[in-house]
Amino acid sequence: MPNEATGFKQSKIWNLLYDFQKDAVLAIINKLERYNGCILADSVGLGKTFTALAVVKYYENRNKSVLVLCPKKLAENWNTYKDNYVNNPIAEDRLNYDVLFHTDLSRTQGVSNGLNLDRLNWGNYDLVVIDESHNFRNGIGTGKTHENRYVKLMDKIIKTGVKTKVLMLSATPVNNKFIDLKNQLAIAYEGDSDNMNRYLNTTKNIEEIFKNAQRAFNTWSKLEPDARTTDSLLRTLDFDFFELLDSVTIARSRKHIEKYYDTNEI
Repeated sequence: MPNEATGFKQSKIWNLLYDFQKDAVLAIINKLERYNGCILADSVGLGKTFTALAVVKYYENRNKSVLVLCPKKLAENWNTYKDNYVNNPIAEDRLNYDVLFHTDLSRTQGVSNGLNLDRLNWGNYDLVVIDESHNFRNGIGTGKTHENRYVKLMDKIIKTGVKTKVLMLSATPVNNKFIDLKNQLAIAYEGDSDNMNRYLNTTKNIEEIFKNAQRAFNTWSKLEPDARTTDSLLRTLDFDFFELLDSVTIARSRKHIEKYYDTNEI
């Protein structure tokens, strides 16, 4: 793993993680270093926040600047883990990331969560953690709100200033169209798929991979109910689609954890 000597494995957060979370942290870091982005889509209740905090610790130990973008309802949660509070279980790690809200992307002035938006250097973040990233799955969208936030995220943070890595957290990154996933990944590759295509071990580019996957899904969705099984869908999706998912996403279910990890400790 790159720069493992930063000492983050001696951190409080690392030593609070279960093995399946530690595996995710190492995989995320490697994906961020290679592809510049990763979607952590573990099922609800598997501790995506703690996993992300360990990734944040790794980058902060390398003197990187980190921003957490979350819905306003989750602000207290993220603030607790970076502030000097008695109920902060990782206070000794002294995390120093900024926390702003999805809605702040559409604002140009005022104060949000202690930060003055008039003077904020949006383009200076080395890592952005987007909690509930599915809120950006519509891309530029057709509605004004979606268009503002998605475009502002790209223009204010991703395409401006320093090279920004993007970790996205969502238990539901796809609704019913694979373009939901593509739009979120586009944040990591700055809207230019060539930025990721050159690193993927696939025969097709991202645009073609998602187009073929959606076509296969549409055909599958029209089958009779008894033929519309998960297995039959998987057989119609080509290798490149799974190679892409394996490269830039991590998604485990509770059944996966129970099957591949010792659950006695958990």
